[in-house]
Amino acid sequence: MKNNNGNTKLILLHPYIQKQGSSNKLWLLAFVSFFTIAFLLTLVYTRGSITGKPTAAAITAVTGGAVAGAAPLPTTVVNTLLHYASKSNDSFHMSYSELKPISDVLRKCSSPCNFLVFGLTPETLLWKSLNHNGRTVFIEENRYYAAYFEEIHPEIDVFDVQYTTKMNETKELIASTKEQVHNECRPVQNLLFSDCKLGINDLPNHVYEVDWDVILIDGPRGNGPESPGRMQPIFTAGVLARSKKGGSLKTHVFVHDYYRDVEQMSGDEFLCRENMVERNDMLAHFMVERMEENSFQYCRNKNNSSSSTKASVS
Repeated sequence: MKNNNGNTKLILLHPYIQKQGSSNKLWLLAFVSFFTIAFLLTLVYTRGSITGKPTAAAITAVTGGAVAGAAPLPTTVVNTLLHYASKSNDSFHMSYSELKPISDVLRKCSSPCNFLVFGLTPETLLWKSLNHNGRTVFIEENRYYAAYFEEIHPEIDVFDVQYTTKMNETKELIASTKEQVHNECRPVQNLLFSDCKLGINDLPNHVYEVDWDVILIDGPRGNGPESPGRMQPIFTAGVLARSKKGGSLKTHVFVHDYYRDVEQMSGDEFLCRENMVERNDMLAHFMVERMEENSFQYCRNKNNSSSSTKASVS
């Protein structure tokens, strides 16, 4: 009996000893894992600090992928890009005198600069490069070309839009918009919720929330009376500029092909001659100021009109 009791005690003690050993191993594993993770985190952080290269977490933390405070492109690089872009073999490329004003504004724009471009053109990659520290978004009328372009250039942000107006309706649309200035076609509003015929309201939500610093209107192409003209982008650009919640007080708006009647008529009515700071044969440059929400007048100077502009141009 005495020997049996001793055997029983031995059997009871054996699992206890094994359990203690397993517990110690778990504590040791946890201890080693903790210091391994801490070492890896320290290594990643130190590497990012020494090389000056942002980590993935740092990049995603920046709004729109733009890196604030990053160095601008050197002047020689900018001049080289402009030179070769202006020498393009494409029949519809911009000349140096058209590219330079836009480039100058982008270079002076506070980083990160928000740049909205209507139209995919031969200059698309140039605009993306010149605004390499900022956010550049393109709006294109041809959904198939937009998808194709984004596929071969995944770094480009492009959204397609369906224009609902025709060039031969310009005068009627402008008149209708001015009649609705206190309602659907207010100068200050979120166009996402608007039914104004000249307002573009089917873009992604965040496009209407961004405080755009620079807007370029170089689309749609406007090739004939039945094709969509640039009335909608011009009106939309004016509303986006006047409806800004933050950022700079004024927005630079460039309109290409300003020698054409549709561009001039729409520009005079919704961007206003009083806001024009520069113009050459093909390009007009406006600076449109932010307005209060209860504003119901596009231009402060009531003498802004398409007829007076056409008279002065001719």
